[in-house]
Amino acid sequence: MSGMLKLIFPDGSQTEAEVEELLRLAIESRKRVKDQLARIDSTYPDVDFHYIGSDGAKRTVSTVEEEEYPQFYHLKPALDPKDQGNAAVASSNAHQKSEDDARATVPSAPISPKSLPAPKLAEGHHVFAENRKGVSYDKLFGPYIDGASRIIVTDPYIRLFYQHRNMMEFVEMVIRRKPPEDQIRVHLVTGPDEGNISRQRELLESITTACTGTGVEFSWAFDTSGTAHARDIVADTGWKMVLDRGLDIFQPPIKTEGFSLGDRMQEHRMLKGFYVTYVRQSDQPQGK
Repeated sequence: MSGMLKLIFPDGSQTEAEVEELLRLAIESRKRVKDQLARIDSTYPDVDFHYIGSDGAKRTVSTVEEEEYPQFYHLKPALDPKDQGNAAVASSNAHQKSEDDARATVPSAPISPKSLPAPKLAEGHHVFAENRKGVSYDKLFGPYIDGASRIIVTDPYIRLFYQHRNMMEFVEMVIRRKPPEDQIRVHLVTGPDEGNISRQRELLESITTACTGTGVEFSWAFDTSGTAHARDIVADTGWKMVLDRGLDIFQPPIKTEGFSLGDRMQEHRMLKGFYVTYVRQSDQPQGK
């Protein structure tokens, strides 16, 4: 770690965020070596890889593969087959208690949320690593908007075509999750694209038109103050979700002449690094 800092910042000009990024990289690299040794030798002891932030909070370090496939990552081939399952379950259970794995286990979306027990929702701040897969709007937001009648999305940068597609996919997620009899209003507050505002209006209105007859009413408005930078989703279920990237959490899918799962299914797209913070805004019962 110290050698890496001297190579990259020989003048000592590194910021706290840059130091933390290099520290996580160094710990993750060491963890990969340890995890491979544990697969070779079943007697190798478990190690808790983490560091303490400047705020005194413990931050666990994990790998992208561990977050995507926790059920496989902790298997130890060196164990006797009959002990393999118990070891995997124990390791997986321990991993699920960590801060990083908690972000990978946001409840999956049921087709009819009211027909299944409601998942336990909790406040928290979750950071998602660059290049991982297995994440979708449904997993991130679905359980927190179930039962909502009004959802407000604030994102000042719904301007380019792919950003409008992100907004449309969010609306599609709301339509899939809601019971047929419910009516939901989704309102977007965004900033005007001064260089191409007519195209922006056209795309936003196309989302409004596409929602006709679905039970979801989509509306939008421009924030013309020029000072809006916050990106969040607020539902009248009492939950607020704050995102540093807004809905722009996916890397562009690789273009091919044929078909790409990443283009059709969010879970198969690579992520950009981002965080989401879940905040309970009121004491009103969930889903009301």
